[in-house]
Amino acid sequence: MRKIRIASGPRGLRRAAAVYHSSLVVRDTLLDFFGDLALARGEFLVHDDGFRSRGYTYEEVARAARGFAARLAAAGVGKNDKVVFWSENRPEWIVAFWGCLLAGVVVVPIDYRASPDFLARVGRIVSAKLILIGQDVPPVPGTAAPLWKLHEIDWRGGQPPPVAIVKDDVAEIIFTSGATAEPKGVVITHRNILANIVPVEREVHKHRKWGRPFYPLRFLNLLPLSHMFGQAMATFIPPMIPGVVVFMRGYSPVDIVSQIKTRRISVLVSVPKILDVLREYVIARAFPPSPNASADHRSLGGQASGTIQPSGRHFLIRWWQYRKIHHMFGWKFWAFVVGAAPLHGDLESFWRELGYVVIQGYGLTETAPIVTLNHPFETKKGSVGKPIAGVEMKIAPDGEILVRGDNVTKGYFNAGGEAAGAFEDGWFHTGDVGVLGADGQLYIRGRKKEMIVTPEGLNVFPEDVERVLDRIPGVRESGVVGVPIGSEERVHAVLILDPGVDADAVVRAANAQLQDAQKIRRAVVWPGRELPRTEGTRKLKRAAIREWVKSGSTASPAMQAGTDRLAALLTKYGARADIAPKTTLEELGLSSLDRVELMVAIEDAFQTRIDESAFSEARDVGQLRSLVDRAAASDQPPIDPVEFPSWNRSLAARAIRRVSLPTWILPLARAFAWLRVEGREHLRAIDAPVIFASNHLSHMDAPVILAALPPRLRYRVAPAMAKEVFKAHFFPEQHGRLARFTNSLNYYLAALFFNAFPLPQREAGARQTLRYIGDVLEDGFSVLIFPEGERSESGAIRPFRPGIGMIASRLGVPVVPVRIQGLEHVLRVGWGMARPGRVRVAFGSPIRLTGDDYHALAGQVEKAVRQL
Repeated sequence: MRKIRIASGPRGLRRAAAVYHSSLVVRDTLLDFFGDLALARGEFLVHDDGFRSRGYTYEEVARAARGFAARLAAAGVGKNDKVVFWSENRPEWIVAFWGCLLAGVVVVPIDYRASPDFLARVGRIVSAKLILIGQDVPPVPGTAAPLWKLHEIDWRGGQPPPVAIVKDDVAEIIFTSGATAEPKGVVITHRNILANIVPVEREVHKHRKWGRPFYPLRFLNLLPLSHMFGQAMATFIPPMIPGVVVFMRGYSPVDIVSQIKTRRISVLVSVPKILDVLREYVIARAFPPSPNASADHRSLGGQASGTIQPSGRHFLIRWWQYRKIHHMFGWKFWAFVVGAAPLHGDLESFWRELGYVVIQGYGLTETAPIVTLNHPFETKKGSVGKPIAGVEMKIAPDGEILVRGDNVTKGYFNAGGEAAGAFEDGWFHTGDVGVLGADGQLYIRGRKKEMIVTPEGLNVFPEDVERVLDRIPGVRESGVVGVPIGSEERVHAVLILDPGVDADAVVRAANAQLQDAQKIRRAVVWPGRELPRTEGTRKLKRAAIREWVKSGSTASPAMQAGTDRLAALLTKYGARADIAPKTTLEELGLSSLDRVELMVAIEDAFQTRIDESAFSEARDVGQLRSLVDRAAASDQPPIDPVEFPSWNRSLAARAIRRVSLPTWILPLARAFAWLRVEGREHLRAIDAPVIFASNHLSHMDAPVILAALPPRLRYRVAPAMAKEVFKAHFFPEQHGRLARFTNSLNYYLAALFFNAFPLPQREAGARQTLRYIGDVLEDGFSVLIFPEGERSESGAIRPFRPGIGMIASRLGVPVVPVRIQGLEHVLRVGWGMARPGRVRVAFGSPIRLTGDDYHALAGQVEKAVRQL
């Protein structure tokens, strides 16, 4: 057998196609895979944090990983030491992961939504030498191990010392439980992961030629990297193609669909819950209920949308029938890869009927993680596929799925004999119940420990009952558990219903479709807006639901937690801790951009999307809480109220500015403002977009600063202008025809000749503005901002608003302080005509702002400007 290396770039594709028919991929450790990844070319990772997107190539990731391994060695973190990862999905997570493997360091990932207490417990159990944290995790209390921030990783790279790695070295320890008991860590070796990815790699190379018309394949990965399937679909499988992996912040369906369409995503990787959210989004937009709608469309648009039945029509006919949805997602999007939790058959049928491929797999953390996988070109409805090569599987007499192979862990970290019950004669007991079809496909029935055993000795799987309940109109969500009535276990349903829906009627409708053993004996309505689920995989917390039902409580833990979350966020972003419903947002000291950051945090915490117009009108905590509750209950996401110019960055607009600025605009500015420029030496090292932050004296500030800049920077600047100055343009219904015409003309001229854009000071739309600024920076333009927010009549510098701190910190862009003096004597506020005079423009050294104390960061910029 010949051992080959397969590069992931275009040359590697051709070479693999030429020799693969007679060769097999052989890898000794994961570092062999990294070697091939490092040879690939092209974009690999994209991170959109909600404000700005950044892309990184395969080469950059490999270089940074080596540099991180070198940094670990310099810090005394070496082979078999443990490093805890506590972070949201981001490219630096992948970099640090490979850096640890290069150094022989054991990765210990935990979900970024886990509590600081859980972090501390895991760190204590593994004796962590280091903790890596992201930007979206809570403040970390004192820990024994030092903290490194992932977003501060050095992308310049370095050369680590060589470390001997073998197949049975531990690569990861993944903790799968521990909400109340001591966490249990699954030990995963290089051998375990290779047993998973090498068979998949062989299949990928067999069929890669069929995917070439779709290249480059882009994956939007919404599975947490702390989950092994999330890792597989970001770290290992895309490089085999090679593909691009996109990470985004949050799970709003509006943002997900926008990412898929604008980034030309081909495959969405997620938990089933995301498909459910997207289904409701699609139904609300593509198939609104109508009395004149066809039967087909009514079945999609009604409450019982999950009941759509396969039509049996040819794929192309269905694709054409639902072309409106394909246009919504973009023509390049074609598949969902679903894992980490069971997928309801109705949900799978919905997306398959619309013409999308739904690829399921089955696995556990203990199996690193894949056991079975559907072939993308041979998917079968309801099945989770066949075992991958090298994995043995059988069904025990009681229906439990048993697995054996090199992918199966040897045990749990420091568990001693505790894990012995999970293994028997070399077979791992998964705890899942399933059946094998005649064609070898595996069908999952449910969890063995969640199975309800009736007094008659019959087995009831909660998922079967939930599928029936979820199809009934008016049922938003259901959870089924077994609860003792006397000495007998009976089927109980916990429901979340639409307003006005009767729970008893729902139970009667469900029982009419259920077998006798499955019939629901009791049902209660959950008082919160959603049932409790695990943070990463969104699986129902049946144990918590069962205990709540048994306690007879009328207040849900989820509802109480939601209340606490909002209060905690208000305390974090406000200026006081004693918060009551009548506390006004002004009393919290929230500026307009503080509110934006608060709104983003609320959307992330409550997994919803909030109308900025309504948010900006909230006056006190009680109104804000009502707004959040309405947003969480609403199926209709708001429409963003502000539109921004993109045409002014077009080739034609840039050409007009390239001619107009030097020929008449800047000469006219210099005729009135006799410039003296200082600090140009601070601009020589600038080779990427920055934020110019200046004091604000006059309407001539922007042209004067452009005149002071060197030509290489002058033509790639976008000044911010107060949106409120153009009220007649943005709010024409409040103004007369002449005012609308002149105001709109001024707006378009400013956007064209100065590349200006609107920055809301009071109205809604600040969040979209930040997104727009990120896009401007990504296009290679610097931004000019006046953090005072209004012009100074006296020339004295007013306090800088915290927005500049948030923008610079969140976007990771240096701030160049700028000070203008004397311009208030050239064109003062209220003057209709400029008067010639001397003007001084001074540039300071670029400042890097980090942290989330935006008031303090704005103070740093203000101080730097004052000192010029």
